[in-house]
Amino acid sequence: MKEHLSELEIVKVEAFCADEVMYEAVKKVILQSIYVQGVNIPDKKSDPLKNGAFSMVSLSTNNPIPDEVIGQQLRAQWAGVNALENGMRELKNIKSGIESPYDEVNEAI
Repeated sequence: MKEHLSELEIVKVEAFCADEVMYEAVKKVILQSIYVQGVNIPDKKSDPLKNGAFSMVSLSTNNPIPDEVIGQQLRAQWAGVNALENGMRELKNIKSGIESPYDEVNEAI
């Protein structure tokens, strides 16, 4: 992946991943667009195993949606969540190799 990024982009990705709150917030926004259902809760980590698929299935009891169509939609949602999880995990593997000057311990403090 690093071969597709400039040095500045690598540093920015690394900084983004270091901010766990930002990382989880962005993940929630993207997951929400995949799920289309409200399963994300403020200040809680997203759970990619929970999704809006069951609500779609529950609608089929009142609206005759063929099982084949539901299956296709569920497969598409799973593919989207899986792709997102893989991409987010890959982001955390991108490291610049630059040491932060702020990691040093100041013994005077």
